[in-house]
Parts: sequence; structure tokens; C-alpha cells
Amino acid sequence: MKNHSLIIDIRRQLPWHRRYMSNTTTALLWASWLLLWRPMMILLGIIGVQNHHIVHHLLMLFLTAMEKGVIMLVVCALLLLLWNNFVPFKPFKRVAAKNTQDYAQHFALDTQHLQHCRQQKITVVHYDETGKIIEID
Repeated sequence: MKNHSLIIDIRRQLPWHRRYMSNTTTALLWASWLLLWRPMMILLGIIGVQNHHIVHHLLMLFLTAMEKGVIMLVVCALLLLLWNNFVPFKPFKRVAAKNTQDYAQHFALDTQHLQHCRQQKITVVHYDETGKIIEID
């Protein structure tokens, strides 16, 4: 296994019963998917025997839809690639961490008193009616 592989494949490290369960489940899901298509295939077979032009027309409609889907997928991938390369990325501005002096200036408090209050286990903050800090005990 490659050291720098983007795909993490640890299947061989799983116990045998978990690998068996995974393989069996995968086979059952594929069988169910094929059984879901069975009525459509029977219907196309009956129509094809009676009138082969309708089957050809339906097949062309399906192929045209697939072709347009692939084209739209490629166009979408190209647009995303162009957007990634030409639209400038605006990173968020990192705000510097505030220190005790910044808080003291903002709330108009004494720096030593604020440092002392931060070291205490219990601090009481008094506010006025507008929510401004008046005093810290």
C-alpha cells in the first residue's frame, strides 16, 4: 500500500465475517438493482419484437439524454474550475486577542483592579440600566 495514497483501504484488516457480510450485501444490492430493471427490459423486448422502430427511438432518446447529461457535467466542472481560479478568495481577518489593558480602556476601569478581580474565584459585576459596567468587586 502506498504511503501517500488518498484512498484508505483497510479491507484486509477486517475480520473474515465482516468481509463476507459486506460482499454478500453488495451482491444482493446489485441483484436487486438488476431485478428492478427486469420489467423495463421485458417491455422493451415485447415492443421490439412487434415494432423495432419504437425501441430504436427510445434508445436514441436515452442516449441523447445521457449525452446532454455528460455535457452539462463537464460544463459544470469547467465553471467550477474557472470560478476557483479567477474569483478572488477573501479570507477572514484575524482579530488580535484582547488583553486586560484593552478591556480596562473599553470599560473605563483601572487595569490593576481588573487584573486583581480576574484572579479572584468570585467576582461581582455591577451594571447600570443600559448594560454598561459600573463597578467590579
